[in-house]
Amino acid sequence: MLKILHTGDFHLDSPFTGVDLPTGERLRDELRKIFIDVVELAGGHDLMLIAGDLFDCGYVSPETLTLVRDSLAAYGKPVVIAPGNHDPYSTGSIWTATAWPENVYIFDTDELSTFRFNIGEVPVAVHGWAFTSPSLERSPLSYGLLPDKGTVNLICAHADTISPISRYAPTPLSLFAASGCDYAALGHIHNVPEIALAGRTTVAYCGFPEGRSFDEEGDGGVLSVTIEDGKAPEITKIITSTHKYITRHLEITGAASDSEVAARITELAKIEGCDRSVSLKVYLEGSIPPEYAPNAAQIELLANLPLCSLKLRDRTSPVFGSEYLAGDMTIKGELYRTLLPRLSSADETERALAAEALRIGLLALDGRAFL
Repeated sequence: MLKILHTGDFHLDSPFTGVDLPTGERLRDELRKIFIDVVELAGGHDLMLIAGDLFDCGYVSPETLTLVRDSLAAYGKPVVIAPGNHDPYSTGSIWTATAWPENVYIFDTDELSTFRFNIGEVPVAVHGWAFTSPSLERSPLSYGLLPDKGTVNLICAHADTISPISRYAPTPLSLFAASGCDYAALGHIHNVPEIALAGRTTVAYCGFPEGRSFDEEGDGGVLSVTIEDGKAPEITKIITSTHKYITRHLEITGAASDSEVAARITELAKIEGCDRSVSLKVYLEGSIPPEYAPNAAQIELLANLPLCSLKLRDRTSPVFGSEYLAGDMTIKGELYRTLLPRLSSADETERALAAEALRIGLLALDGRAFL
């Protein structure tokens, strides 16, 4: 039996440009702590696979580098790293300028290569490649892979199985099927697709261990993989994230004040169980009176939620109770009457565009900005 801890896409030392400097530093600290936690989790495994983008860019702070190097050295067991497009292996990179512990194996070429070692009585071959620049527009696996006989064959790589025109090692599942490997530990796609069986090869993305923005929603984690002779790998996701990003769409039809909207957001947050570990983005939708324009800053103050952050996006339509505009003899009324046929269109897309045009026009005529 072989137990593997599959992780990647940490993006350590991310800049977190969307927040203020103190918050950014706190989030970077939290991300480093998550890395320590993951290495501790790996202690119950025989092998650790890091499938790319361990670091967010070529520059890594001395504190982060020391933490990573010391943590992996203390782990002691084999660690295989496949540098990704954010942290490619190149002359003068963090990979070549650092003395890495003896138990750390790093792919150093964008051609397929292999690390071999025994874990107890189990012979293991880990096949993979490194990004050597920010892009890799072919798959090193396309040249073929001959698995070692009588060995647990693994792939550790940064790759894109979704897009055939990807600039990030586009590798269709058919190539994994042809490899004859037991398990492919992949990184790069953060919001992961379903685990796939390609031939006899189980193909899985680890996803992000800690979300960094609304592009990485939900619980982050790592994969614990158990491989036994003659059996399909058993895969368990272990949640590691301490901070969660959530996006929701909120219907506020008929709301005519910021206090009403704030009350509905408060109820939504309660239903979702949001707390200070959550960053919540809410899209406000539905029909509201034309004279009302939601004020995001005011709504956030009124809601006064115990969240890490709250972001609002206004996607409402200014048509609720707009009958008075039909008889309005000002430019506002003329705008409404001009758009009315499209507002009543059977085409949903046309109705939405007309409603947005009316909203923007009415706000502009009142000298107010559109969020």
